[in-house]
Amino acid sequence: MIMGQCSNYGPTKLYALCIPALEGLGWAMTIISFTVSVYYCVIVAWSFLYLFNSIVGGSSLWGKCDNAWNDIYCAETAAMEECTLEDPLNPIAFNRTCIPTPFEEMKTSYDQYFTNVITKRSDGIEHCCEINWPTLIALTAIWLLVGLTLVKGYVYLGKIAYVAAVAPYVIIVIMFCRAITLDGAIDGISYYFARPNIQMLLHHETWSAALIQVCFTLNIGYGGIIVIASYNAKNNNCYKDALTVTIAVTLISIVGGVVVFATLGHISRHLHRPIDAIASSGLSVVFVTYPEAMRVMPFPSIWITFFFAMLSFLSLGSLVVFVETICTSIYDQWPNTRKRKWLVAVTCCVILLILGIIMTTESGFFWFTLFDQFGASTSVCLVVSIEAFMLMHVFGYSNIRQITIEMFGERPKSILSMFGPHSRLWECCWKFFIPAVGLVHVLFTMMQSEPIVKHHSRLYKFPHWALVCFNAPKLFH
Repeated sequence: MIMGQCSNYGPTKLYALCIPALEGLGWAMTIISFTVSVYYCVIVAWSFLYLFNSIVGGSSLWGKCDNAWNDIYCAETAAMEECTLEDPLNPIAFNRTCIPTPFEEMKTSYDQYFTNVITKRSDGIEHCCEINWPTLIALTAIWLLVGLTLVKGYVYLGKIAYVAAVAPYVIIVIMFCRAITLDGAIDGISYYFARPNIQMLLHHETWSAALIQVCFTLNIGYGGIIVIASYNAKNNNCYKDALTVTIAVTLISIVGGVVVFATLGHISRHLHRPIDAIASSGLSVVFVTYPEAMRVMPFPSIWITFFFAMLSFLSLGSLVVFVETICTSIYDQWPNTRKRKWLVAVTCCVILLILGIIMTTESGFFWFTLFDQFGASTSVCLVVSIEAFMLMHVFGYSNIRQITIEMFGERPKSILSMFGPHSRLWECCWKFFIPAVGLVHVLFTMMQSEPIVKHHSRLYKFPHWALVCFNAPKLFH
């Protein structure tokens, strides 16, 4: 943020000025943002589909098992509760009958809705011909909104942005208050806090996933944070901004975790299955667990609509930042294009829409999985390591310190200087810790095994040709 704010340039021009030999570092960030935009847009599309269906009243069908998209292994939570009350020895509702134990293939109705309707996934990545038209229409609408935002700017969306930034926190706090009062919530919360799996800390996959999530959440290594900071006034206290955002993200992650696991404890008690057997991660938390959580709240359709409205706004905002990073790199490299900003923005959106069509096919979920898990994870950590090392050891910490003094004034001589923007702690982190951690992650990633997806209660291994396709962009970065 300091470098972007003091230069008022995007990543490509910034590094061309600071370290001319490393102009490619800025372009690497731009390419990463481009790659992420190709698949991240489909998450926004799924959010919009959930939002649309909740507005038209479709959310009432998600919790039922008598829809055309459900199969005999659908588990309806409401039916489970009825079976538990009628016969505690046969608490599992299966095919309108109460049975004592669940089947391995059983899924909640919300899970089947996401699998069979929203993603409409096939049996493998090789089955790719049929297009999921609702997803494609939503994807087209999203890129139209992104294009309009980039062309018209944020003037007309400013007030909406303030609402979209605050409302998710309000929604999650309300969900938190409801979730902790659910039957079985204490089981999930104790599982979340009191039963940590210490052995997981010995696996490099755990630390790698955490590092990737931190980089994505704070937009580190993607170039977006440099672009956003470039619009700040030179005397803006970006240190305070960075600290506030980091603390807010950390707190809301903890609160969100409580909501998820309290709900899992509730579902676990009614399905009579252990929490680790029904716990989900990634997309399932957003598109399966949260809707299930809001089912037990008063006026669930209203809360579901609010939740996916906020999710749509936030994810759309993230997508705009990715595309803005791409456009800014083009503007900085070829200044004449600033006269035709609308053309650059529209061209980028059209290209990304075309590339994203494959994510809307029946094999789109598998392509999404490849890109999401391995498309930019290694490259973004490598970029962050190189960025920190070159800025500290080539551009020089003394130059960065001088910029910091110009922004924030001289370093105070009190003990508070240990925690401020002049702290030696940041110097140590930037010089040694960040480059080392990023490099270790890259080395471990090279040794990781092939990606595996659980699909229809079986483990799906990607074919060799698909792995070659996913490794191509990975090597390109």
